[in-house]
Amino acid sequence: TDALQPTNAGLDVGPRGKLECDERFRTTAPHIYAVGDVIGFPSLASTSMEQGRRAIHEIYQLEYQPTEHIPYGLFTIPEIAMVGKTEQQLTQSREPYEIGVARFCELAKSQISGCHDGMLKLLFHRETLKLLGVHSIGEAATEIVHIGQAVMALGGTIEYFCNQVFNHPTIAESYKVAAFDGLNRLFPNVGVADSTGQAKPLVSPVTVTVTEITGHPTG
Repeated sequence: TDALQPTNAGLDVGPRGKLECDERFRTTAPHIYAVGDVIGFPSLASTSMEQGRRAIHEIYQLEYQPTEHIPYGLFTIPEIAMVGKTEQQLTQSREPYEIGVARFCELAKSQISGCHDGMLKLLFHRETLKLLGVHSIGEAATEIVHIGQAVMALGGTIEYFCNQVFNHPTIAESYKVAAFDGLNRLFPNVGVADSTGQAKPLVSPVTVTVTEITGHPTG
């Protein structure tokens, strides 16, 4: 922002040349708004576009409903994406949570495409089962994170994924696998009774089968 000489317009400049603004994107000059990379974190194309839209709503005093859950995506190899809380944040705030994990090597889509590396992790509240965070690394991570974002925005629980039908084979199917894994961790003795009357887990382990089929260790 140095070349813009923002101080000449009465704008305060913070560390690393970032413009100071409030939650409505209004700078220290009341008639000037700032959005995007010039105001710093999160400096993503997706958030910058939404910030511009919100600033226009503020300027023309139009009503809008801001989103609470912003997804983050790194288009690396492998891709990395997340939305919501992290385990560190939940631990610090003393929220009781559980995790559910789906390893991509267990999915038919990954076995077909040969992309065995990657995983999806769901964080959810142990009592309400409300979805609190979604973390993914691997093939299509930046795509499938929006499924969890939508459920979180609507206040949904991890049970949503258990009760929905996902196309097979897809990477998105990992949500259902991770949801069952999470509920198995939370309720290890709840499931369908076998012939002896003992409860079986909601999901049967598939590690051995996958290893035999693919020849790759599943970790």
